[in-house]
Amino acid sequence: MFTTTLGEAAQFAGRRFVRVVLLPSLVFCSLLVVVALVGGERPPSAWLHAWRSQPVEVKVVLVGGFLTAVLLVSALLESAQSALLRCAEGYWGRLADLSLGRFGRRCHRLRLLRSPDGSAQHLYPPRSRPHEVRPTRLGNILKAAELYPQLRYGIDAVLVWPRLFHLLPGGLLGALVTARAELSALLVRAVLSCAFAVLGAGCVAARGGPPALLLCCLWGGILLAWASYRGALNAALVYGQHVRVAFDLHRIELLEALGEERPPGPDAERERWKRICLFWHRGVPTHHAIPPAEGPRTAPDVPDARTGTTISLTQLTVAVAAAVGLVGALTL
Repeated sequence: MFTTTLGEAAQFAGRRFVRVVLLPSLVFCSLLVVVALVGGERPPSAWLHAWRSQPVEVKVVLVGGFLTAVLLVSALLESAQSALLRCAEGYWGRLADLSLGRFGRRCHRLRLLRSPDGSAQHLYPPRSRPHEVRPTRLGNILKAAELYPQLRYGIDAVLVWPRLFHLLPGGLLGALVTARAELSALLVRAVLSCAFAVLGAGCVAARGGPPALLLCCLWGGILLAWASYRGALNAALVYGQHVRVAFDLHRIELLEALGEERPPGPDAERERWKRICLFWHRGVPTHHAIPPAEGPRTAPDVPDARTGTTISLTQLTVAVAAAVGLVGALTL
């Protein structure tokens, strides 16, 4: 029955939802329930006897509450996919970015400078752009993939990728979706493992459970979170490589779909993409010349009021009032 229900849920919500968030949430909630039952003073056999003695209505309510909790956790994780990825990339709040983020960027910049030439081209942004270094390894891997089309072809990946994505063939598109789903699933597992380490260990400590179970929950959750994050790094490398291949092989197809002619050379292609991205970003027509950088502005030639002969109305009024006062003072 559970297999049939799970199959219907997969058809309704999609295989990605079941694999990325539903199954990890089910395992997470099940482990919490097991820890809550085992970590107390009562033996597991007492809980099993209490379950068997309950009427059917109570069992249905308990099972329904458990499944509701699983679905709530799954829905929360599904809606937080983008937030989880940005947090893993190192896009934190201002306070954390000024403290922990600055420390992480400094460490990764030193690691980038100490790495041999060419060994970190897929792991970090180029050395010529140290300001692009992110405070996490995952963020640096994805940033390197994002900067690749800009450095090679002058393409702003943030603007062009949503348009290029719909032109990709089925094979490359399937590989991209699979790599992205794998990355999301591993990040979800890392988050749930950290949550289990905190909640499981806290539950055992609050109920006075055995210390061995407390250490098992704590260190087991931490090790599983570390392993999941390491797997997410490999998935990010695969995803970034697929993104590079998509720009290498199919950027010309996007130009043809836009009605543009094939550029005659690399320099012309860079200029063409620069104009297109400028049009999408700021609305500048592609046939207009790109304006040069503005120099320092100079003030127009205006006569200096202190050296000119023109007298303002205020100055004339003050002068007349002073003359009238002087004449009045002399006649008194």
